Amino acid sequence: MTAISRSRAFYTAGIIVAFAWIVIAELIWIPDPIRLSGGAEWIDMINVLFYGIALVPLLWLTGGIYGFAAGESFWRKLVSAASLLLNAAAAVLLFAEPERLLPIGCLIAAAWLVAFADMAAAESAAPRSFTGLSRRSLPKRTVIIFAATVMLLAFFFWPTPYRVTYPGLTMQMNRYAQAETGKPHGDINGVLVFERPAFPVDWLYAALLPHYEFTRISADEPPLTEQYTQVLEMKTDANAIAEAIAMQRAGIGKGVAVDGVKVAAIVAGGPADKLLQAGDVLKQVNGSDVSDINGLTGLMTNVRPGDEVSVTIDRGGKTIRMQVGTRAADDDPGRAVFGISVQNDIRPDTPIAVDYRRYIAHIGGPSHGAMLTLALLDQLTPGGVTNGIRVAGTGTIEADGSVGPVGGVPQKAYAVSRTDADVFFVPASEAEDARQGAGSSLNIVPVKTFDDILNWLKTHGKGQ
Repeated sequence: MTAISRSRAFYTAGIIVAFAWIVIAELIWIPDPIRLSGGAEWIDMINVLFYGIALVPLLWLTGGIYGFAAGESFWRKLVSAASLLLNAAAAVLLFAEPERLLPIGCLIAAAWLVAFADMAAAESAAPRSFTGLSRRSLPKRTVIIFAATVMLLAFFFWPTPYRVTYPGLTMQMNRYAQAETGKPHGDINGVLVFERPAFPVDWLYAALLPHYEFTRISADEPPLTEQYTQVLEMKTDANAIAEAIAMQRAGIGKGVAVDGVKVAAIVAGGPADKLLQAGDVLKQVNGSDVSDINGLTGLMTNVRPGDEVSVTIDRGGKTIRMQVGTRAADDDPGRAVFGISVQNDIRPDTPIAVDYRRYIAHIGGPSHGAMLTLALLDQLTPGGVTNGIRVAGTGTIEADGSVGPVGGVPQKAYAVSRTDADVFFVPASEAEDARQGAGSSLNIVPVKTFDDILNWLKTHGKGQ
């Protein structure tokens, strides 16, 4: 086999592996739950499998090496050298900083284009100079492969006006988080779902697999980069609230204080757009103090859609007063809104450090809050709090201990129904959604507060 044919073989192998990994990434939820004797779960294994993506740039890197060795012209050597550099950079970044998915993806996309340029240069007659490009023969085979690849990419990634939600993974919370002075006792699982923009291939997955749900994306939805930042912040806040409440229940710390309402995101084109910013803390509305989200909701009941409202905010330590317009809420024409999403501005007291295991598949969001609180309290309580019950659950945890609603409950219930959980705690308002996802195979318990969870475990513990 010549160096040129070896170069093409490695480039082609990289393309095949890339598409295989695209499919694997979309269907990583299917093997869950897998449990190993050492306590590792499928979500742990994904962290290791993720590095298999590096096989793509490594194969293309090898193709570039053979291409450079066989290069009979300056042009061919230049393209092969570009392939070498791009793929080496992608492989190094993937191993050094795997969470930087956007730059890794951009490098691999650029390397993909260069790989085809190198394949085309190898197939056609190499010119003696740049002016000789016109004498090249058409690289028909490369053009055909390129066109087929583009069509496949469109099938996998062409944007649609829909969002898809589908089943995710269970996650052992006592493995995810470890309090510095705590000791895990019980079996407590959170559960994740996948939610993202839908692509044409998702309708194929939906025809073959259960619980794929499509919803139309709102025209005023924030950009994906802003949404990503928001869910990461919500995850951080959920962790902090869970830590503080668990420690307070264990007799450590003072719990969570709420000091206003923080703006998390702005609806593009809404009344607050260009006025309020993400991170602003609402202190007053029409002269009345804003205590928390419930307080803000109460103050807004006195506002009619279309009214302007006097708002006092804290922005980076500076107090700013402004007039902000309102509009009717999408789900209630009589309710006035600013066009923002908000969260409580919290001050948690967490005297004990908590170490978190990083999972590539767990990007963000607050829906694990209630189960994280339970797991940390389980670690800080001698003998634990689960009383031998295998627990799974979902729901946010609020500063007052209430358990709030989350998304993707039918998909989460289905994921939990595949495990050996004895109970699945869900926010009370979403119990019916959970039953639709799991049917009668799962013991679904609706809860409104964290105390509801603890009380149920006390009365239903094994041996009670």
